[in-house]
Amino acid sequence: MKPAVDFKECLKDSPKFRASLEEAESDIEALEARLERLVKLCTTMIETGKNFNNATGGFITGVRDLASYFHDDNLVSDDSKVSASLNRFAHAMTEMLKYFTILMDQAHRSVCKNLNNFIKNDIKKAKETKKHFEKISDDMDNALLRNAQALKSKPQECEESHNTLTAMRSCFAHTSLDYVFQINVLHSKKRFEVLDTMLSFMHAQNTFFHQGDDLFSDLEKYMKDVATQVEELSSKAKVERKEMEERHTLVQKMTDSREEKVKSTFYTEEIPENSAQQEESDKMEGYLFKRTTNAFRTWVRRWFSIETRQLVYRKRSKDSQTVMEDDLRLCSIKPIMDTDRRFCFEVLSPTRSHVLQADSDTQCLLWINSIQFSINKAYRETLNAQDSVVSDEEGLDNNAVLNGAASNDVSAMRSPLQPKQTKVQVRMEQLFSVPGNDRCCDCGSPEPRWASINLGITLCIECSGIHRSFGVHLSKVRSITLDAWEPELIKVMVEIGNEAVNRVFEAKVDESVAKRATAESNRTIREAWIRAKYVQKAFVNHLPDTKTTAGNKIRSWSVRKKTRKSPARSAAKEDSKEDSKEDSVSDSEDVTSGLMEVSFSTELGLESSEESATEADEVEDRRSTTSWEDMSKLDPNLLLYKAAEARNLPVMAEALAHGADINWLNKDDEMKSPIFKAVETGSLAACEFLLLNGAKLDKKDSQGQTPLHLATVHGHTGQVCQFLKRGANQKAQDNNGKDPLAIAIANANADIVTLLRLAKLNEEMKDDAYSGNPGDESSTFNDVFRDFTNMASNNPEKLKRK
Repeated sequence: MKPAVDFKECLKDSPKFRASLEEAESDIEALEARLERLVKLCTTMIETGKNFNNATGGFITGVRDLASYFHDDNLVSDDSKVSASLNRFAHAMTEMLKYFTILMDQAHRSVCKNLNNFIKNDIKKAKETKKHFEKISDDMDNALLRNAQALKSKPQECEESHNTLTAMRSCFAHTSLDYVFQINVLHSKKRFEVLDTMLSFMHAQNTFFHQGDDLFSDLEKYMKDVATQVEELSSKAKVERKEMEERHTLVQKMTDSREEKVKSTFYTEEIPENSAQQEESDKMEGYLFKRTTNAFRTWVRRWFSIETRQLVYRKRSKDSQTVMEDDLRLCSIKPIMDTDRRFCFEVLSPTRSHVLQADSDTQCLLWINSIQFSINKAYRETLNAQDSVVSDEEGLDNNAVLNGAASNDVSAMRSPLQPKQTKVQVRMEQLFSVPGNDRCCDCGSPEPRWASINLGITLCIECSGIHRSFGVHLSKVRSITLDAWEPELIKVMVEIGNEAVNRVFEAKVDESVAKRATAESNRTIREAWIRAKYVQKAFVNHLPDTKTTAGNKIRSWSVRKKTRKSPARSAAKEDSKEDSKEDSVSDSEDVTSGLMEVSFSTELGLESSEESATEADEVEDRRSTTSWEDMSKLDPNLLLYKAAEARNLPVMAEALAHGADINWLNKDDEMKSPIFKAVETGSLAACEFLLLNGAKLDKKDSQGQTPLHLATVHGHTGQVCQFLKRGANQKAQDNNGKDPLAIAIANANADIVTLLRLAKLNEEMKDDAYSGNPGDESSTFNDVFRDFTNMASNNPEKLKRK
């Protein structure tokens, strides 16, 4: 390194000074250029380090993501899992990345910041002093020139130029000394500034590599363990590959297994004793062809499986699955022979039919067996989950409805060794005791498990699906075994029945219109038969023409009343065999008596113009029938009205079959509709039948009363409960401005007041979005109404109180 500028030469302003000064200035320029270049390169290094930092961070994220892929690796221990190793490596790289970030920060502070300060402060100050020195140097040259040009003849000018030169010489000397001082200071300072800067950066480098060495010294043993694990996994993979080279033998084993399974389990209805066999039957899966529902009716191949009482399928290329049948308990399955495609079978539900095709006869049999097993298993689970026994009171009530027996006689009716029946069994026994109900009303299939509650008939699953497709305005379908049944529904079903309904809807069957359906008929024949029977009513007899009936000998008609059964009457049966015989005939008429035919011999009382009865017979006939009407007034609407008055559900059903309006208003009887007459009789079954078939509760008679008003007036608690459950308007007022609650309070009927107030409270909580816990109050409402419903149906005498 060359020496600094000499101060003595500076005062002389000799050529040597100027030469050394120029050399020093050039050196400063070179130093500045190199320092600026070094700062720029350091900045580039730092920016590149940031990019490296980001790229490494992304790589570490990728390693952690890869580790999450192996999170369920159960082939090795927890400490040796692939995910654990990858996460530890990612952690080590993260630590190294932190050290590198510190190194780049130290480079910025020690190199860029320090050198930038040296350039901006020291070198820039020397350059500013140089500018001032050059200006003073120029002024000095001008003063010397002026002094040399002063004339002797002008003493004053000579004195002025001399004084100026003296001042400039002094200023130049001081400025020169300051400039040389700045150059010499910079010359000496640049040595330790640069070395200190680089020393600081090298210390940062040393720390970085020492930290990395310490980190990997701790990791070295773990890396050796992972290397050993890699060797073990590689050896294991080679063994597995060798075992998988024999994969082609699985094809024949699978085929043999399927055939053996079909031979051993085809169409079995017993649950396998082996839990592995049960699991295999529950998890049946494989490809089947299904027919699409679009206009082209094409066949597509889908992956089917049986999962928790459901039949589901999905496409091969998609993960989302579609539920074909939500509840296999509602389905039946059978093979299809009358089709051109082979290996087909049909899954039937109440609403639709699915035709599926397997790949072979073996596969077809296996699928049929598995689905049938799942159906049987679901039924068993449902029956086991239901109430194990009927309570003594419920058993009493149900048997009373079924057999017409008194509550106190139940223990005598049931043997002590006889097991208690479930609710479903009692219900089925009640329904199947009605003539014709043990077979499907439309096709005759045995043991029907479905019912049309508004028609009062039992159905098989195939026919119930067709009934559903026609809509609830025609037929309301309910499962006998799976759905909950209110007591009044059972009353309706018991009082009508398949035999009675078929005497109406099959009075004059013409198979040229539609072929009669049988248990073996396909869906097309069933649907055509049911449509002709109930929708078109093609086989219903017309009401008789009074001009031609019996030679105009029949002059009037009335509907025979249904007699009520009571505990006293039931007890009387046990006391007298003769009375028992007479009452059994009467009870048979109550439940299963035929509907009116052309001769009106069973349900209609008739008065002939030529034949007269004895006085005693006439009195008895008057008591057991409604009021007599002229034959000219025989029309469906009045017939329904009279049947409702007589509590005669079979005649009500026939009147509807003839086209009666369920909400017809009788102008001759205070504008009352049929449900008003049913309310007057106190018959829960008649009201329920009318409500099931569309009777409205908002109709008013000439006194402004609704059916709820009338039921309250007569004190019929069961019917009040019945109407409130269907949302009858409690606020409606009659012509006297009274609502049902006011009437109940005036009549001091505590039960009806309780029901009306509870229903009103329940509605208010729904309207006001009650913020407490509305579920509890709603549950209380349902429990109370359920108790009143059971009491009204099974023990009505308990409600005859105020």
